[in-house]
Amino acid sequence: MNKRFAADLHLHTFWSYDALATPEQVFAAAQSHGLRAIAITEHLNIDSARDAAEVAQRFPGIRYIRAAELTVTTSIGAVDLLCYGFPQVIPPALQAVLDEYHDWQRRKALAIVRGMQKLGHDYTEVNHEALLKSYRPPETLALQGRTHVMNRLQCEEFVRRGFIREASEYSALMSAVHKAYREPYPAVEPVTKAVKAAGVLIVIAHPSGYFNGAEEKRMDALREECRFDGIECIHSSTKPELGELHRAYCVKKGLLSTGGSDSHTTEQHATLMGAFGTPDEWWTEFSARLPQQ
Repeated sequence: MNKRFAADLHLHTFWSYDALATPEQVFAAAQSHGLRAIAITEHLNIDSARDAAEVAQRFPGIRYIRAAELTVTTSIGAVDLLCYGFPQVIPPALQAVLDEYHDWQRRKALAIVRGMQKLGHDYTEVNHEALLKSYRPPETLALQGRTHVMNRLQCEEFVRRGFIREASEYSALMSAVHKAYREPYPAVEPVTKAVKAAGVLIVIAHPSGYFNGAEEKRMDALREECRFDGIECIHSSTKPELGELHRAYCVKKGLLSTGGSDSHTTEQHATLMGAFGTPDEWWTEFSARLPQQ
């Protein structure tokens, strides 16, 4: 693969529940890596768009793409879809989807609290809010309310409180919590219908697990179900040989190829952003299809 990256199309700021970097830090890192474009793909929202657009004016050499990483429930479970090119004015159907994601995050947080209590743990909404306030900026809480918490911090808190003895037990605990109070992600069909109707591009994120590596029948089925326009072929979780197969599938099917660092912190922006991204050739293909914002 051509490693001369033109863009990083998978980035997060503190407007994502599990990220810490500011929009300005993201742009500064992109400039230091010589990128021509970035997409800020917050988890389940486009709440950083106004801040990012203002910061972008101070970095005229970097094209800013309004985007989001929307997780949907599919026939194989939860799948992350990177959605690119949100319009300035959000159509009502798409706004309803974004509003539902805000509501989902708050329901998810409450489900975790209730699940912990059902399992006999002394964990309250007050405890949950205090944990959120320990790392989330006030403006995010004012707009998004009590969302779910970054897993690393929640794990540390559960160890500290004695709910689990060590971090290795966290995954099993959360599985039990989710079984006690299920809160599935929004269904794929209404989400993709609204996204596509608004002219927004869909790229399936870090797909190795979703594709069972690079199983073509599985890829075909998910392509039909998720209506994606492209595949994230470069990502820190994707082995290079699988990325090559994903790219070959894109060429065969006339799909776009992208790459991104999936960076959440300033440390990751400094290291991953330079190591993972969208090569020049792929960026040319992608930008030609990207709707005007």
